[in-house]
Amino acid sequence: MKNSEDSTWLKRLTNRFSERPTKILLIQLGGTLLIALFLILLIAWGVKDDVRGVFIGITLIATVGTTMWLSIRHLRTSYLGTDGRPNPHHNFFFTGTRLLTIVLTLVGLVGALLVYLHHENLFQALGLVVSVIWVAVFLRYFMWSVYHYNINYGLTDEDWEKIESARKREKMGFPVNPEDVKAPDKNPYRSQTFGLPPGTVRGMIAFTLLLGGLSLLIVSFGNEYYTGNQLALIRQQFEFFETAFLMMIAFYFGDKSLKYLQRRWTTNAPEVKDEEGNWIKSKQPSTREPATGFSTTGIESDDQLLQLENWEMDQLEGEPEPSPTPLTQVRNQLSESALSPLPVQLQGGFVQVRDNIHSKVLSDEEIKQALTQLKEEEGIELTMPVVRAVVEVESSGQGHLPNGKPKILFEGHRFSYWLKKQGFTEAEIKNWQRRHPSIVYSRWTTEHYLGGEDEYRRLELARTIDAKSAVYATSWGLFQMLGENLEHNLRERVRKGAAQDDLYYRDYEDFERKQEVSEYHHFLDFLAFIKTKQVDGTPLVDFISEKNRGNYDWDRFAFGYNGSGYKRNQYDLKLRTAYRKYVEIYSGDKEETPTGFIPIIDAGHGGMSDNQYNTQGKQYTFEDGTQIFEGVINRKIGQQLIELLDEAGIPYHNLTVDEEEDVSLTDRVNVANQLYTRNQNYYLLSIHSNAASNQTSGTGKNASGFEVWTSVGQTTSDELATIAAKWYKREFPEFKFRQDMTDGDEDKEKKHQSETFYVLRKTRGSAFLVENLFYDNRLEAEFLLSSQGQRRIARCLFSIIREINQKFSV
Repeated sequence: MKNSEDSTWLKRLTNRFSERPTKILLIQLGGTLLIALFLILLIAWGVKDDVRGVFIGITLIATVGTTMWLSIRHLRTSYLGTDGRPNPHHNFFFTGTRLLTIVLTLVGLVGALLVYLHHENLFQALGLVVSVIWVAVFLRYFMWSVYHYNINYGLTDEDWEKIESARKREKMGFPVNPEDVKAPDKNPYRSQTFGLPPGTVRGMIAFTLLLGGLSLLIVSFGNEYYTGNQLALIRQQFEFFETAFLMMIAFYFGDKSLKYLQRRWTTNAPEVKDEEGNWIKSKQPSTREPATGFSTTGIESDDQLLQLENWEMDQLEGEPEPSPTPLTQVRNQLSESALSPLPVQLQGGFVQVRDNIHSKVLSDEEIKQALTQLKEEEGIELTMPVVRAVVEVESSGQGHLPNGKPKILFEGHRFSYWLKKQGFTEAEIKNWQRRHPSIVYSRWTTEHYLGGEDEYRRLELARTIDAKSAVYATSWGLFQMLGENLEHNLRERVRKGAAQDDLYYRDYEDFERKQEVSEYHHFLDFLAFIKTKQVDGTPLVDFISEKNRGNYDWDRFAFGYNGSGYKRNQYDLKLRTAYRKYVEIYSGDKEETPTGFIPIIDAGHGGMSDNQYNTQGKQYTFEDGTQIFEGVINRKIGQQLIELLDEAGIPYHNLTVDEEEDVSLTDRVNVANQLYTRNQNYYLLSIHSNAASNQTSGTGKNASGFEVWTSVGQTTSDELATIAAKWYKREFPEFKFRQDMTDGDEDKEKKHQSETFYVLRKTRGSAFLVENLFYDNRLEAEFLLSSQGQRRIARCLFSIIREINQKFSV
């Protein structure tokens, strides 16, 4: 085992030093040290008038310099390609640093030469050279570290190139491993000094003190001390470096060494008595990841480590364990609800709300991804209308509670069954049933259901008896899948080697943890279930797959999924009705030859210039300091929309998306009308967000939802708005869609033409304006500020534009 571990460590070390960026850094450091050494020899030979030695020294310096330059050039060319470095900050960090270190080294060497010529003391010159070279090396390494962790978030430029390449392939529709597009969105060590790994700065300071003392020692070799003052001075200098170095070593290593030894000495937790007087092991603070299953950040990790160390010290000293500080409690609460971090960090304190409600919802993209994989790997074809119909009828609406935890329902009769399976005797089970009748009973009943978050009280109580049985007796997530299905219908979803961020489960604990991640896990469980569950020897999936050519057997599917009572609850009828609805909705997904309508994309209001918002009003500041600027959000949505249109090759005209200035309404309309005059296939799409009042700060308003506006009367604009309304309803079922059906369609219109929005009233061609939620609504502002929310809105607008482009032309 030891040899295996050593081999693995050696392999990781070898791989690390084989990476190009590391090779470049090592070549630079090694070459610099060799050149400095040869320069010292050159100086010594020159002082001795050794012409042959001087010639050899110059030759060696030129050879090392040329070799270093060619090697670095070769590695950088193969690493970065002919287009230059992928990161624009690379030159800023390294070109200037390289120039500064070269100048510093040359000045130091020249200074050493002058010191030698003036004092004829080689040791003083050598001491100065050592100091200057270390400063140059220190500066290069420090700047590289800052760049690597604060700019590249711990990845190399080559890693970022691979990620960007994978993302481009994904945008083009090619299959891509999800791991290849994952990228950190923050420095993992942002809580540490300079954003560097723990101990990096302390280590550099320790080495600096060590090299300073070494330089002083070298200088002392060439000096003779004739007076007490001279001896006192050199003694004080040595004592300074010695004391500083020992303090740094003690600070860096001593405390951790003591804690390590204490852990070795305290191998067992002390025994304490429980409420019934039985001796049990005392519980140590948990160092596991939070129940959410997401890795904690550096801040929370440091905090957890500190809590553990404090606990261990208290156990040794016999002091009670201190309760967490308020800051620790806040950190732990945040870490329990944190998902994988979004690319853009929000302002303010809405992270938990955003992640719990929006980030976990099953999307059409995820469904299509799973169905494509199912067809390619297993030859089973399911269509979107069929799947959406089943999801609507057979799911519980949403897979997660408002606090982000998966929706559950604990079944006490199944808990009794699994306790017996786990080896509990009948007497023990009856004893538990007598003590806890709300979680242990023999027959199914709804009497003990608590619903919502309160179901977790029943689950946690059951977990104290037997954790595995508790998970198995609980229905989880969007499809309320019983955990016991891991033993049969979900067996294909269990893999012992599954990683923490894998889509599979290692065991029942991993299953519980990943149920909280997203509804996509719930959907994959559902697919596995219908592939395994059978009726008369036929898997349920066969009743709704495309092998039936549209003649789906909803009755047998409903019977297999819901049991013999499906007729009483009309599940078969509900499935048929939902299927017909989704056939109508998804009919717009069929590829048609584009016929011409081209959007003029207008981002409402202005953006930011020199950190100043260019529009009066049209912003909101909540009580906790969170700010949202409508014009900025409109532009972010517009920019992502344009990226999608470019990828799909759909024509458009960018009116104001890239303009930070608040272009006047007159100018916007004039450009739109000029375009319409040249080509009557142009229409205006104006992107906005709504507000319930004219106030710019406060506690927020309650008005909510999406809106689509057109001018007064029935025109082609109303037809375009109807398509927009359809897509908004389809893509955002969790949000309200505000409509006005008085004129027979969903769009909203002012009562009088004079009240209509200027851009709708004055544009000659077709036009509609979308109001994407209310930015003065606390929850909807959170969604608008999130990169995922902006992306979803952009994709919805893209679907609208694509369908209009396919169906309309003049």
